[in-house]
Amino acid sequence: MDAQQIPVRPKGLGLLPPVLRLVVVFLLGVLYIFVNDLHLAALILLIGVVVYFTSCGENKKTSLAAVFPGVMLFIYNLILSPPHAGGVRWLVFTINRAGFERGLVTGMRLVGVMLISFAWLIVTPLPQIYTSLAWIKPIRPWVLELLRGVQIVKREFIALTQSLIIRGLKWDSPLANIKNLVPLAMAIIPRVADNAQKTTFAMQSHQPPKVVRGTAQGIQVSQATVRYSPRLPDVLHQVDLTVQPGEYIYLAGADRAGKTTLLRLMGGVIPRIMGEFKGRVQVDGLITHEVPLAELCNLVRYVAPEPFSSIYGLTVGQEITFLAKDEVRARHYLSIMGMEHLWHRETTKLSGGQQVRLVLAGALASQAKYLLLDSPMQELDPEGRNDFLYALQTLRSQADVTVVLADPFWRELSPFSRRVVVLEEGCICADLAPEKFVTEDWLQRCHLITHLERFNRPTPGDVLARMEGVHVSLEGNPILHGIDLCVRAGELLAIMGPNGSGKTTAMLTLAGAIRPTRGKVSAKGRLAFVFQDVKLQAVADTVRNELALGPNILRWTPERVEAFVQHGLDWTGIPADTCPLDLHPSQARMLAIAACNTDISVLILDEPTVGLDSQGILKLMRLVNELLQQGKGVIVITHDEEVAALADRIVEIRDGRVVEERVHVVAKT
Repeated sequence: MDAQQIPVRPKGLGLLPPVLRLVVVFLLGVLYIFVNDLHLAALILLIGVVVYFTSCGENKKTSLAAVFPGVMLFIYNLILSPPHAGGVRWLVFTINRAGFERGLVTGMRLVGVMLISFAWLIVTPLPQIYTSLAWIKPIRPWVLELLRGVQIVKREFIALTQSLIIRGLKWDSPLANIKNLVPLAMAIIPRVADNAQKTTFAMQSHQPPKVVRGTAQGIQVSQATVRYSPRLPDVLHQVDLTVQPGEYIYLAGADRAGKTTLLRLMGGVIPRIMGEFKGRVQVDGLITHEVPLAELCNLVRYVAPEPFSSIYGLTVGQEITFLAKDEVRARHYLSIMGMEHLWHRETTKLSGGQQVRLVLAGALASQAKYLLLDSPMQELDPEGRNDFLYALQTLRSQADVTVVLADPFWRELSPFSRRVVVLEEGCICADLAPEKFVTEDWLQRCHLITHLERFNRPTPGDVLARMEGVHVSLEGNPILHGIDLCVRAGELLAIMGPNGSGKTTAMLTLAGAIRPTRGKVSAKGRLAFVFQDVKLQAVADTVRNELALGPNILRWTPERVEAFVQHGLDWTGIPADTCPLDLHPSQARMLAIAACNTDISVLILDEPTVGLDSQGILKLMRLVNELLQQGKGVIVITHDEEVAALADRIVEIRDGRVVEERVHVVAKT
């Protein structure tokens, strides 16, 4: 979620402290069992109605979910009245006064208790549910794991629903909504296993800081060969690497060279969480696969390129408190990364860039001796990148911290690196001093130089999509405040602004995936949206089915669907039977772009260069140019100033408002 959120003023049940709130709900729930009097049942119903509508009256549809089972229970008791009390009989059914009263009692008390329970769930965020149960110390870890799981499932559900809406699935009737649950459920199931794996790593890496045995010997990787599955090829091939204590190493290489796998191996993620390897890895003399991961993570901390998979806390404050030795240190690094004001914010309500800032603040605060950082700067705005580099240098000046880092922002990192290790096709091909690496040959070889050109394209034409005075509130929190913008045929529009400013929310609203609270959104034709975290967007179980999903929803002919799928397979170069969740980030992004390009008028790309090397960026921009030549509109949400420089217009959004608009002027020759 983006943009500064204004705290919602609590109402009704929300005015009570979390623990007292839970006690009230529990006691009223107990009354459900013992109340058999008509007047008391009516009283519970009245209390339920008052509590619900004073706490969350704007959610009227949710209250119907309580009324329906209450009515069903009333009918059940009515038609199965006690036979000995007389009345009307037909087949196995009996209707009399006793059954009528019994139905009223059970129905009213059920509706009342369900309304109270719904009110509690709506006004009580997951962190407050944890707070209300945290006093029972033995169950704290279980409660946290359960609630984190609920957070993850909720996030996946929202993202998949938005993905299906963008593909053209209609959620406009109760019957359609029920039918749409089938593809949604099929997409959720494999994600449960995938997220369970990530949650396991996050949980074990968030144990209380403690002194770990071992001597300062650095990291030694000996003859390491790694694969992720017996059916997949090796990713690393007999790699040897020694990292001395206190070193600052830049890990270079093109996409799929093995950088992420090497960092995972040194951090103990392989083989504890995923993959398998032959060889030997030691950190300060400790053999990584023989040391519990929770203990190893206090010594060496791996930060994944997907920030969400490194987070375990329900709130920003809880997340970093797990990693820092005290709250003072926690707040210090949050402040450096510009996150201290979000101490109570739920981690699932952070934007992608804010999640990165939080994860990096936690890594810096953790006191780990070895930091293994995988693309830490890709999703940060320029200010965030500067904050991170400053914090990392400050930390290294105060403690003997070793850094191994892979990131495409080599210009910003080169002044600090003391050694460059280059990987190619799973092997270390060079170990260089930074000044020998920063040459045209090496940078080209590692796909780190992108020469972007502004292709000739038509003058922007008619408006294809427009937002007029759009306001958006999510879960009661105002996010957008009167957004006005448009995109025209043949126009490349860049949306820029700080992390958490409302950019993604604005574009999801333009694409129709979020309904505005106020204002007007209009469009000619369909709009497609490619997520920042593209793996959240994948719905099907194979690449072929993912490509076919949109055309099938739009009811294309089988011949046209097959032609579209084949074109997508040729463009992406990905095997048809591969699972989208197993793809490299660059492949996943290309797949998402190909799958969404179904007779659209506007394509919206959220941070499209994340996970791509220079070759991937050039391929992407060639597609963008083709779409512009066809008279389509393209919107890019980006922090990449080179990409933004190619746009016809740049719109800057801050705190949910458009604050600046710049038009690109082509120099005349």
